[in-house]
Amino acid sequence: PIFSYVHRGLPDITETMRALGVRSRAKAAADQAAARIEQQLDAIARRVAGLQRPKTLLVFGREQGTLRRVTASGGYGFLHDVLVLAGGADALVDLSRQSVDMSTEMILMRAPEVIIELHYGDSVKPEIFDAERRVWNALASVPAVKNQRVYLLDGLEFVVPGPRIVIAAERIARTLHPEAFE
Repeated sequence: PIFSYVHRGLPDITETMRALGVRSRAKAAADQAAARIEQQLDAIARRVAGLQRPKTLLVFGREQGTLRRVTASGGYGFLHDVLVLAGGADALVDLSRQSVDMSTEMILMRAPEVIIELHYGDSVKPEIFDAERRVWNALASVPAVKNQRVYLLDGLEFVVPGPRIVIAAERIARTLHPEAFE
């Protein structure tokens, strides 16, 4: 048997867990695990509720050492949903695409207040994170750069939509709103 699923948005993660639970005769355990994830995500959303939502560019990738081939969230998909839940406003929400290839001109025009760049596994070694963060200094007029709100986050929780999505949401929320977690 084949189980087909699609993760378009954040709710698809727990819906898929529940469907797998039914399919594998583990409905009660799957329902419990999905409910726990939903409760944890709701708790994160409540912590940042009412706080200003900074216009955030959520970057999925770029050519190392440069600002070429920047790919960012286009206002659609589970990572976009995580960004919104975590208290950010997607800088590209109006495009409604899972990912957008961006030029430096487009980044300048969008003028994000925060840039969060996600890395997965060994895509960038932690010891060069500072150097990679400084690459953004080439766009000194962008509010995120000017106000030193460029962040690089590394972790597989940003890649695979599953139970670790709670970790991803909390990391992004803490990055955007550290005051909500003091």
